[in-house]
Amino acid sequence: MEIREVTTRKEKRLFVQFPKRLYKDCPYYVPTLERGELVEMYHHPALQFCDVKYWLCYDGGEVVGRVAGIVNRKCNELKGQRRVRFGWLDFIDNPEVARRLLKTVEEWGKSQGMTEICGPSRFSNMQRQAMLVDGFDQLPCITGDYNFPYYPATLEKELHFEKEVDYIQYKVPVGEVPERFDRLCKLVKEKYHVRLKPSRSKSELRVNGKKFFQLLNRSYVNIYNFIPLTDEEIDWEINNNFIIADLDLVSLIVDEHDEPVGLAMCLPSLSKAFQKANGKLLPFGWWHILRARRKNDKVDMFLTGVAPEYLNSGIHVLYHKQLHETFLKKGYQYAIASQQLEDNPAALVWKKYGGEVVIRRRCYHKDIE
Repeated sequence: MEIREVTTRKEKRLFVQFPKRLYKDCPYYVPTLERGELVEMYHHPALQFCDVKYWLCYDGGEVVGRVAGIVNRKCNELKGQRRVRFGWLDFIDNPEVARRLLKTVEEWGKSQGMTEICGPSRFSNMQRQAMLVDGFDQLPCITGDYNFPYYPATLEKELHFEKEVDYIQYKVPVGEVPERFDRLCKLVKEKYHVRLKPSRSKSELRVNGKKFFQLLNRSYVNIYNFIPLTDEEIDWEINNNFIIADLDLVSLIVDEHDEPVGLAMCLPSLSKAFQKANGKLLPFGWWHILRARRKNDKVDMFLTGVAPEYLNSGIHVLYHKQLHETFLKKGYQYAIASQQLEDNPAALVWKKYGGEVVIRRRCYHKDIE
C-alpha cells in the first residue's frame, strides 16, 4: 500500500473519478461534474490564503482511496487555531486505507505547525463539508456529499476522531399555504418597512446577490468554520450558483432604502439529473439537467438568510410565503432545506411546516499526536 501526492494530469483525473468507481452500484451517490471539481480544486479564489495538497492511496497499483489536506491560514488566524483540514476523503472498506490517508494529512499538517486535524471540510463552509452519519437511504442534494456507513464507523471506532458539530437537513412536504401567513406578512411589512422585490434579470440578481453576501459576512461571523468571504469568493459563488438560478425561485427582501436584507434561493432538485449525467455535461448531461429544471417534484432550498439586524424579526415569513406559492404553482411535492447546524434555532422553523430530519452530517476533530 502506497500514498502518492497528486501532481500529474493523469493523477488529477484519477483523483476526481475515484468516487464514481467506488459508488458505481450505489443508488444514492450523486456524482459531481468532473470539470467543475477540477476547477474548484485548483482555481478557487480561497487558494490565495489556503495551502492544499492532494493524495491518492494505491494498493497493488490500484487506487483505493483519496484525500486532501488544507491549511486555511486566514481561518486559523481569525479563530486563533492551528488546524489542518481533511477533505475529499473517500476510501474502500478497509480501515488501514483511511488510517494511512489521514495520517498523511496529519504529518503534513504537523510539518506546517498545526496541532489539530478536523473535517471533512474544504476551503470554506460555502463548499461541501461534513460526513454523512444518518440518512444513508436518502438521495443528497448536489451540494452535499454521500458516503457509505463504514466511513463514520472507521473514523470514530478505528481512528478515534470525535464529533465536533452536526448538520441536519429537513424534508418538508409542500402543503397548502397557512392562512396566518397573510396576517404575518402584513405585520412585518408595517413594522419593519420591508417588502419583496422581484428579480427581473440575472444581471439584477447578481448585483443584489453581491450585496447579500456582504451581509452574510456580518451575520455568519460566529458560525462554525465561517470566515468573511473576499470579493473574489463572492464573485465565484455568484458566477457558479446564481447563473443557473430560476428567477421564480429567488425571493429578495429589501428595506425602505431598497437595500437587500433577506434572500432565499432555491433550485429544482438536480440530483437524479447529475446521476444520469455521470459527471459530464457532454454529450447528453446538459439535457438531463435542463429537463430536471423544467419538470420536477422536489426542490432544494439552496440558500436562505436575513441581515444580522433582522434576526428574530420574522421577516423571513415574506419569502417563505412567496416561495410556498411558487412551489405549489410548479407542482413541487417536497422541499429539502439547506444544511444547518443542529443547534441553530432557525432550523426549527421547518418543524412548523411538518418537516422531518432526513439527513445528518458530522464534522470531526482530533489533536495531532
